[in-house]
Amino acid sequence: MPPPSTPRPAIFLDRDDTVNRNADLPDAAWEGVKWGDLLKPEYALLIQGSRDALIALKDAGYKLIVITNQGGVARGGGTLRDVDAVNDQLRTLLNHDREPLPIFGEQLIDCWYSCPFHPTGTHSPFDQEHDWRKPNPGMITAAAREHSLDLATSYMIGDKQRDLDAAINAGVPASQTIQVGPNADCPDLAHAARTILKIDHTPKPTSTVTLRALDTHTHPLADDRTRATVESAARAIAERTGITLSNLTLTDNAITATLAIHQLGALAFMAELRRTTNTWHTHTHGSPLWPAHR
Repeated sequence: MPPPSTPRPAIFLDRDDTVNRNADLPDAAWEGVKWGDLLKPEYALLIQGSRDALIALKDAGYKLIVITNQGGVARGGGTLRDVDAVNDQLRTLLNHDREPLPIFGEQLIDCWYSCPFHPTGTHSPFDQEHDWRKPNPGMITAAAREHSLDLATSYMIGDKQRDLDAAINAGVPASQTIQVGPNADCPDLAHAARTILKIDHTPKPTSTVTLRALDTHTHPLADDRTRATVESAARAIAERTGITLSNLTLTDNAITATLAIHQLGALAFMAELRRTTNTWHTHTHGSPLWPAHR
């Protein structure tokens, strides 16, 4: 039997009004359902900046886990298939927003947990309380068990107090729970990510980021082919995503890019450069060029 994997930290995420829009959706989104029960995939729309925030958090080594109450199923507004359809649409937007390939060669969100139960529901068997329904900790403890997560080093981001309470009840330190929203200290997921990653909250007109080689003793970028491939990939990503690449500097062991974009966007840019060039270098030379995470 293989040894158990080392527990990893996670970012637990509420869904509605944290990752995607909800409160400001048009009235048509709520036809036939209780206001707030998002069960129509055509109204699954990302909050601005949420994708870059999630890319930066994942690139820092966090597992990304969505945990969402979906009591609309218990109220008869939709089915579990409707919940899955909304999640699938968000998954598509997150993985393909600016390019056709999945980030990091996998799903950006590692897993989605949904709780269809509600004690005042009208549709059996979901018309009851359940350990998965926030503020109960069930979804988080299940995720921690199934994905080998370290709750002591994990974070929770959500727009409701019950989101934070679910994490605290599961064992996430209260100081590592972040409420987002117009009346919260962090207005949105992007600001919460900057808090976790200790990035200045003031967006900068330019950001500078650096990737350093996994093995600096071999000076991999001294190889002309490797150097040219990395530089070409960086310029191609900038052109494809519409980011202005102000400066690009390569040494024998590192690449530094100055970009006309905020810091989270710059981290997302470097995450994609790492992914594409690591894939090429592993195929060509048998090993990755960069560390797996920032």
